[in-house]
Amino acid sequence: MTKPFRLTPIEPQERDIQSAILRYLAVERRVAWARRFNTGAHRITGTDARGRPTRRFIRYAFPGCSDVLGQLVTGQFLAIEVKRPGEHPTAEQAAFLAEVAAAGGLAILARSIDDVRAALDIFFGERARLRPLLETRVTAITPERGGRAETVPRRTDPRAPPRANR
Repeated sequence: MTKPFRLTPIEPQERDIQSAILRYLAVERRVAWARRFNTGAHRITGTDARGRPTRRFIRYAFPGCSDVLGQLVTGQFLAIEVKRPGEHPTAEQAAFLAEVAAAGGLAILARSIDDVRAALDIFFGERARLRPLLETRVTAITPERGGRAETVPRRTDPRAPPRANR
């Protein structure tokens, strides 16, 4: 007997989400600039002037650096860590986002363009565009939670102080 045919939803790749977010940020009036930053390392082999083999190790960025870095028009730093739905940031990534938030920048853990738009709206206090989003949930990375990423319900008033940890 054969298995019944079932359609499964196609989850977008992280690079596709990043590309969409970068295109959105390019036209977003509240963002001065935003760029993709690669993280990793590369070993280069070659020879020196005397013909002896040499090796160099080059590191790009640093462990935990966000996928997208930028600046808001107000001068604050912008860091966006892009993850596929269901994935979580590493400890280094969460720590970097917590540092950015503690220093007054905007740190976002984004799984879609909607997450970036909602975070910008909350950061800039634009309540008119928030009304449909108030009942949804958002992933928050704050120093009060020790840099841990937690999914919490949105507050009805974005300017209200955060609730105490339970």
